[in-house]
Amino acid sequence: MTSVRHGVRAILFDGDDIVLFRRVRPEREPYWVTPGGGVEPSDASPEAALRRELDEELGATAGPALHVFTLAEPGRLSTVFACRLVSLDLSRRSGPEFLEPDIGLHEVRRVRPGKARELNMVPPELGEFISANAATLPALLDAATYAPGRYRPVVDVHLVLTDSGTDGGNVLLGRREGTGYADGEWQIMPSGHLEDGESVVDTAVREAREELGVEVDGCEVVHVMHHRNAGGTARIGMFLVARTITGTPVNAEPHKCAELGYFPMDRLPERTVPYARAGVEAVRRALAAGHDAGPPVFSLHGWEVPGRADLAAEAVRAGFEEVTVCLVARLDGAVLVRSDDETDRLPATVVRPGEGVEAALARLGSVGEVTFAGADDYVSARGRAGRRLAFSARLTEAPEGMVPLPAGSLGRLPYAEGVYVRRAAPGLLYGFPGR
Repeated sequence: MTSVRHGVRAILFDGDDIVLFRRVRPEREPYWVTPGGGVEPSDASPEAALRRELDEELGATAGPALHVFTLAEPGRLSTVFACRLVSLDLSRRSGPEFLEPDIGLHEVRRVRPGKARELNMVPPELGEFISANAATLPALLDAATYAPGRYRPVVDVHLVLTDSGTDGGNVLLGRREGTGYADGEWQIMPSGHLEDGESVVDTAVREAREELGVEVDGCEVVHVMHHRNAGGTARIGMFLVARTITGTPVNAEPHKCAELGYFPMDRLPERTVPYARAGVEAVRRALAAGHDAGPPVFSLHGWEVPGRADLAAEAVRAGFEEVTVCLVARLDGAVLVRSDDETDRLPATVVRPGEGVEAALARLGSVGEVTFAGADDYVSARGRAGRRLAFSARLTEAPEGMVPLPAGSLGRLPYAEGVYVRRAAPGLLYGFPGR
């Protein structure tokens, strides 16, 4: 019986392009392949194999991966994933195929996915699949992995229950546990996400029943907040109060909540989720103004430029196992990058255990004031969920090994890093229409 080898392949999007290898070998017509390789016994899953291969072949990290295709070839079965490139550093690639020059070249190229069928793709079926789904794959990937596109914010519904009804008093909070976000911190109880087909009031009633075992009636929205996590996503928060409560609140979801407690609205526990603290304070002011004060008040929270400590704290709160910092370094009207024969990249480093963001930036050559330029999330080659924080800084001299980007251009930076440069130094990119 013939054994079947299992492999993985990556349809790796970098902006609107995909990253391919143009293979040039002696006595053979050049051909094109996607990044990928065989699944090894040490790989925990096909996705783990994919991330190992991206690291070995490109020194690359990518965001969430979506299984989109299974490719059957003679003696081989490949799982094909779509994902978006986060960072690329060819100096880190270590695959054995790059250590043997006699087996030919692996030229890194970026290609519009619709053009894949025009290339000498190996196997040709994969090129046909990529071209046929050139418009569908990016939209599918964005929808499945919550990548930016048409804005579809999460809507949070918070029902603020007090021991004095709608007249204020002590507010009920729950200490989060086992949720993966802000575990150990206090949050408004009940709270939940608006689901399709529900009204905001329906959600408040459902969450009160599920989380506390009580029935509520006469729910009113008293505050609306547009909130953004430091370095993360934005969401809409609806804060309600109830006219009547039937039953005594109990911890009906102990797998998500360690304990319940009542606290003065103006003296919440130190470890209260900042967004929840701001919401309780807004409700406290609304209740103090009286029930005839008019329509719900609106506020913004978290939209100021976050500080480095806030960014680091939110990464911990969100459960990221690894934090990377990268630097848009500006010197004499230019952005400095590390460069090789095929790509450019912003300097970056993983924050070491026990090290602060400031110390990590200092290792990149940053001194003095830095400005937050953005963030994105990735999964490392070892499967660790990570968040990359980008900062901009002016330098007085160029660190060793760094060169200026070509004037008015983003050079050969990965798309995501080009976004950081456009935010941090838009005046340096005159007339820039694309890569």
